[in-house]
Amino acid sequence: MNDAVLPPLPADILTSGPLRVAEEWIDLYGHMNMARYVALFDELGYALQERWELGETYTRETCRGLFVVDVAVSYKRELTVGTPLTLTMRLLEADDKRLVSLMELRRDDDGTLAATMEQLSVHADLTTRRVVPFASPVAERLSALAAVHGALPLPAAHRRRLSCRS
Repeated sequence: MNDAVLPPLPADILTSGPLRVAEEWIDLYGHMNMARYVALFDELGYALQERWELGETYTRETCRGLFVVDVAVSYKRELTVGTPLTLTMRLLEADDKRLVSLMELRRDDDGTLAATMEQLSVHADLTTRRVVPFASPVAERLSALAAVHGALPLPAAHRRRLSCRS
């Protein structure tokens, strides 16, 4: 990727389309299986990252992408079949090689927080399988976006657990 100046990223928090808890997501106890929360964060996270220009298009064009190296999941509220949901994603921190994002899964019917997942990702070259820096314009854009998102209030009682710093 060249070092051309890129336009700023949209500063709004990324939001999924509406979802509903599906029957196949339910476990023996009659609520959404814990692994399904993480699967939802993962599946929708790819789609939402496209808006940060780090999704599938970026990977196909640059042969680079994000490898998740740590997650911190917090389950806040039980979910049952048919519950309407929305997932949001924001960038809390970015440096030249790493990102920390926060995803929130909320009930659409009453707005309550069902779960959060912080995710630490590293930028990798898919041919060498090694961590590499973002191109400088990309790193600058992500840092600026993280400054905006990181200044927003966190969900009530949420405690940051991941950081770009070692």
